[in-house]
Amino acid sequence: MSFEQYLVMPTVVELKAEEKVEAIRELSLLLCKALDVKKQKTIIDEILKREESASTFIGQGLALPQARGPIKEEFAIVVGRSMAGIKYDAARGALAHVIVLLVARDDADNNRQIQILSELAAFFKSDAVREQILSYEERVGIKNIIASLKKGVYEEKSQKTTTKKNINPLINSTISLARDVKASAIMVFADTVRENDFLEQFKLKPKLILVTSNKTRFDLVSEKKVAGLLQAPSIPASRTGQMKIGILLALSRNLLGREDRVVCLSGNSKNGVFDTIVAIDIAMEYEFFFSTAQNILPPDVKPEVLERIVGLAGEIAVEGREGKPIGTIFVVGDTNTVNAYVRQLIINPFRGYSEAERNILDPGLVETIKEFASIDGAFIITGDGIVLSAGSYLRPAPTEELPPLPGGFGARHAAAAGITVCTNALAITISESTGTVTIFKSGVIMMSISRPAVREKSMVQRFL
Repeated sequence: MSFEQYLVMPTVVELKAEEKVEAIRELSLLLCKALDVKKQKTIIDEILKREESASTFIGQGLALPQARGPIKEEFAIVVGRSMAGIKYDAARGALAHVIVLLVARDDADNNRQIQILSELAAFFKSDAVREQILSYEERVGIKNIIASLKKGVYEEKSQKTTTKKNINPLINSTISLARDVKASAIMVFADTVRENDFLEQFKLKPKLILVTSNKTRFDLVSEKKVAGLLQAPSIPASRTGQMKIGILLALSRNLLGREDRVVCLSGNSKNGVFDTIVAIDIAMEYEFFFSTAQNILPPDVKPEVLERIVGLAGEIAVEGREGKPIGTIFVVGDTNTVNAYVRQLIINPFRGYSEAERNILDPGLVETIKEFASIDGAFIITGDGIVLSAGSYLRPAPTEELPPLPGGFGARHAAAAGITVCTNALAITISESTGTVTIFKSGVIMMSISRPAVREKSMVQRFL
């Protein structure tokens, strides 16, 4: 992991504090002492100021406070834990058990900072990592955890043999089918299984695309055979939903094209077994993706921004807020044109904050987005992920070009479709009544993803 070089303390700090402010102060003082920083108060005040505007708790017992300050290195990271949990002013009274403090130098690159935050979020949300950090060992080393994960993967590879017992027949069938239909790629939904040994069965051709909610498990090992690694929503999806999301994201990153065929391999993560193989002709099955333009994304929208918004939409559809379902709209891209058709319903809660503080790629903004999703209106987001406003009323220009919407779609979907007709933006809606996530482009429904049936409360809680 690239953040490893910025760890200023090799071991996880055992936090004595019980409240957020004391915990942040405790970690900050340790970091400043390790780096011989004299202006400790400057850094602490900056962190607390950010916490006042929005909590950096991102769920699953993890908080990522951050600040900029007078340090020599570009970034500095220190990790603390509390077995009992720290009151962190999080939604639904959730406690923070792991706090990762990131301090960036005053002139550090904003994009690099967001990238590191994303890496930290993915790494520390991993079940394997959290289990080791929250074990009852007195000294837990982050670099040791990274090394053990790497070693575990390598040892697993060396111990695997090519006996019939270890060969998954469904993978062989997938490879055979890909060869028979002349597929340009095989797409594997890796969250189905917990181990990475399935990669050993795949050859260099056709190219392999992995879809996963946890990129960390593949970042630890360099796999030349993996042509693409796509970030899937962390909420469980049906097999059909998995494939829709995977194809969309692969097309947005130009890993697949209109004329390609792809073979998808998926399954049920609860059982941990691959059980479904589907061959897809992109032009035939997803022609509506290309109904108005050759490219899936508007020219100013980054693929990682689409990944994050689709993931957030899926989480909001399943979780709701305070136990109640909610619906909202994300409008992304072509914001100069979009703003001409927007009126604020409320005072814009994102106004006055720096772009670094309102970038949707920052995992610390997730809870804020979910909180404001309960407000009527839309989020307006630039193609590179800056949230311009929330609670925005869309007033698209009247047009006869808008195709009729399916039955059951209301004003929210009509507004989303309308704004994409008069602008070059994408609109992603969440239905309050059904939880269906719908993506609009040029007034046309590009994709609808049904809310997965999550019957067990504990399963939903896992993602909070």
